[in-house]
Amino acid sequence: MRVFWTGGLLVATMVGWAATVAGQDKAVAIRGGTVVPVSGPVIPNGTVVLRGGKIVAVGASVAIPAGAEIVDARGKFVLPGLVDAMSNIGIAAGDQDEPSEPINPANRAFEAYNPFGDFGSGRGGPLRNREILSGGVTTMYVGPADATLIGGQGVVVKTAGPDLAGVVVREPAAMDMTLGNPPKAAGRARNRDPATRMAEVAMIRQRLVKAQEYQRSREQNPTRPRDLGLEALGRLLRREFPARIQANHPTDIRSALRLAQAFGFDLVLDGAQGAFAFKDELASRRIPVILGQVSHPYVSNEEIPNKEDYPPVDERLPSKLTKAGVTTAIATFSRSFGSLAPAGSAKWLLIDAGIASGYGLTEAEVLKAVTLIPAEILGVANRVGSLEVGKDADVIVLDGPPLSVKTWVQRVYVGGELVYQK
Repeated sequence: MRVFWTGGLLVATMVGWAATVAGQDKAVAIRGGTVVPVSGPVIPNGTVVLRGGKIVAVGASVAIPAGAEIVDARGKFVLPGLVDAMSNIGIAAGDQDEPSEPINPANRAFEAYNPFGDFGSGRGGPLRNREILSGGVTTMYVGPADATLIGGQGVVVKTAGPDLAGVVVREPAAMDMTLGNPPKAAGRARNRDPATRMAEVAMIRQRLVKAQEYQRSREQNPTRPRDLGLEALGRLLRREFPARIQANHPTDIRSALRLAQAFGFDLVLDGAQGAFAFKDELASRRIPVILGQVSHPYVSNEEIPNKEDYPPVDERLPSKLTKAGVTTAIATFSRSFGSLAPAGSAKWLLIDAGIASGYGLTEAEVLKAVTLIPAEILGVANRVGSLEVGKDADVIVLDGPPLSVKTWVQRVYVGGELVYQK
């Protein structure tokens, strides 16, 4: 999936998107390819019809509307756009963590997100949404990085759209937290708490207790001065969105599980290299896990991941968790790495996830792990993650089998608009 860019295509698309909305009524029929809906059986010689920003037909025998644009997909594969379930892409390096406080629940990643500018990638060159599109990623979760205990609220966005409001899918989508070495390291560097795992958990518990008290007080006295951070934690406690807790060491995973149980919030585990020790509890409590790419399992923003936080690398972890009944997605955690351990780029998500097929996952399981499962975890599966009638017309066309290293993304549609073409 090398990056080739049709000069000016994204810019022209962004500028002209509003002018082409009316044109979305014209259907696009992607015909003759191997259609991989993800949510159902593969359809040889299938057709996908897009109209009005939505998928209106998927199947082997589909009536193509009169006047539709026909895209010849013979010999190609047609899939839903990929969903990257954890990323910091679009947030400048200096804006990914708020250094003034270890707990920042009022912060919103959306406020720092720049979907159309140049983002320094930390790898010697700009990183733009066009690069992400070249890998077939059409939806991603963007959150704060992991140097604080509670980093703030994340957002689910499309990788192309007419304007800032037009790319937002769900906001807020989760409350990002971190347990383990990154917050401890930041605390020690500034000579403040937390400096130990005990302090990390105690500080989070204390703030959640304050959120409970704040909710009760506001119910009794609505004129009480507002606290945006406690309000945001109140939404978490009311299960309006989950906590995304990055935890890799078994001790930190255990703490995350206990916090969720004690305060009754929904939990998603990020990183989770030690998750297999808790497979039965994760499966029974239906707690999903979002792993880093198999080639980049270390998801810390430390320049050299602290070995204390990470069990030995187990490339079979995605397969083992999946077979144990744990809902498991694979994400890039792009730009959460330090300069000595560059992040996996979103443009390689599909190929890198395919490595897991060499360690026990089936091809169908791999594809679900980067499409439908992350969409479900992010709470946006009603719109993206599979090729189904009524969902957003986010579709990618590949020139070969999805998990082949020789395969390139040839076309990407977001909301029915062609936003990338090789």
